[in-house]
Order: sequence, then C-alpha cells, then structure tokens
Amino acid sequence: MKTEAVERVAPFSIALDELVNRHPRMRFARLPTQIHRLNRLSEKLDCSIYCKRDDLTGFGLGGNKIRKLEYLIREAVDGGAEAIVTCGSNQSNWCRTTAVTAAAADLDVHLVLGGGTPDALTGNLILNARVGAHMHHLETDSDPELEAASEELTKRLNDDGIRAHRILMGGSNGLGTLGYADAFREILSFERNEGIGFSKIVVSTGSGGTQAGLVAGQVLSGWQGTIIGMAASRDTDAQERKVRTVLRRFDRFAGMRIAQSPLVTDGSYVGDGYRRRTEACEEAIDMFAKSEGIFLDQVYTGKAAAGLIDYARNGRFRADENILFIHTGGTVQLFE
Repeated sequence: MKTEAVERVAPFSIALDELVNRHPRMRFARLPTQIHRLNRLSEKLDCSIYCKRDDLTGFGLGGNKIRKLEYLIREAVDGGAEAIVTCGSNQSNWCRTTAVTAAAADLDVHLVLGGGTPDALTGNLILNARVGAHMHHLETDSDPELEAASEELTKRLNDDGIRAHRILMGGSNGLGTLGYADAFREILSFERNEGIGFSKIVVSTGSGGTQAGLVAGQVLSGWQGTIIGMAASRDTDAQERKVRTVLRRFDRFAGMRIAQSPLVTDGSYVGDGYRRRTEACEEAIDMFAKSEGIFLDQVYTGKAAAGLIDYARNGRFRADENILFIHTGGTVQLFE
C-alpha cells in the first residue's frame, strides 16, 4: 500500500547528513539494508507492514550492533588501541559482534560475560571463541556490576602495558548512537525513492542505543511519525529512562538538545523478564517464519513482533497506514 511520503524540510535533512558524515567509521556492514513489504503477514493482520532487514547487515551474522561498531571500532583504532573490552550476557549479540569486528580490525578483545560459566559453549559463545575472544565469565547478571568489572579489567590491561579501549554495553554512548541516526537516513531515502510514507516504526529496545539513534534521526529530519520501542527486559517507565539516558549522552556528544523529545516505549511484552520466553513471542516467531520465511529470536525481535501483532489485532494501526518493523537480528539465539 502506498501513501504520500511526507515532504522533508531540507535544512533538517542537511543537519542529519552533516552530523553522521562528520565522524569517520570503519566499514563492515553492507548498507543500506533492504526494506520490503510483508505481504502475507499484512494480509493476516489487515494492515500494511514493511520490514527493514538489519538482520542482513552482512558481517558476523548481521544484526543492529554492527552499525554502532563501525564508529566505535574506528574510534578505538584511531586512538591507538590494541584491545577492546566490553560486557554483556553470556549469549550477548553485542559481545559477539564486538568480537568479530575487533578481530577484523586486528584488535584483541576481552568480553566480560554475566550469567556464570557455562557447562559447554553454545550459540554466540562458539562464535566468540572462533574469532579468538577472551571470555571472562562472572556469576552476576547485574549490568552495573558487569560494567564495573569491565572497567576494572580495562585498567588492569592498561597497567600491564596493553592499550585497552573500553566500550559500554550495547555501544550505547553518544558516538554509537550515530549508527541508527544513519539508519534513519536510509528509511527517509526509501520513503523518498519509493513514495511510501511510514507513520510508525516498531523496533526492539534494550540498552537503548538503537531507539535513541532513531529518535535523533527523527528530530533532526523533522519526520512526523511515531517510533515505538518494544522493551526486551524492562517495564515501560524503566525502558524510557534507559533510552533517555542514552539520549543525554548523545546530546553531550553532539551538542544537541534531543533528550526531552517525545519518546514511546512499551514494556507490555517482556513477560517474566530478559530472555524469558512468552506465548505471544513464540506465536510471533512462528507467524514470521511461516508467513515470510523470516526468523526472529526469543529475546529481542520476537517480543517486539509480539507487540506489533498485538497492536494490529487491537486496532492500534489503521488499515491505510504503513508500519515499518526493524528486524535487529539475533537469529543466533535460536541455536542456543
């Protein structure tokens, strides 16, 4: 279904272009990622749904994190780093993508992983080991404790004469946020070229950087739609605070005032918490696989799709509007 694309005010688009292009990156991803209509799913849900395939970014099994790491790894290399240190859960997509991009840049990588020492390597852990990552397993699942351990490890490496560069979990700092500001440019380009205007964008939100980058792109371009962040692990208010924290980092980095912009998050589809399966998530995974041949994971995209489907069924999308679902990757989680 085509709707008239909203006209963009040139100065806003120029501001977004200048911000993204001002900062160098190390190219890993195959961009832009494709956007296509999900015809069968749209028919089932009686609305017009498109998908941006960031599961197909084309490096290290794809996913959204690669966009952030193009900037973050370049910053580390330019700063003379010899090693990267970051943290996440045992099956963190972020840590896997960091390991792969660091290896490609000839950097050593240390991953501080929560959740205890596994009995065997599975899923992302196998891939981390394949590219030579040093994995440091901790019993804690606490994000602040993992960040503190990551900071301590960075200090220890530097004290030992290894130039170590620490990156926050999820790459959700000011520079990393540029990755999805750039992705928003791709969405605007698709709208202009195809004459298809999106009224809502639905995306999984966890550490906050992906949604924050999209919001930055929205504000700088003057786009009039709504970005809905479906939380992977937190309630609605907690997730909003998380994203606003990242936006404040972005404001300090870029000299902007975006942190108090309108923000929509929804924690209704988290279930019992992070990595906990829900019936709605399982149904969404099945629907996408059987209708479109697209595989979602049970941690992030499955829960975001559960929200998308529930919104459609409950009349929160009009039949005459185009909805964009961003597939942020994470397919490796299916093999855990």
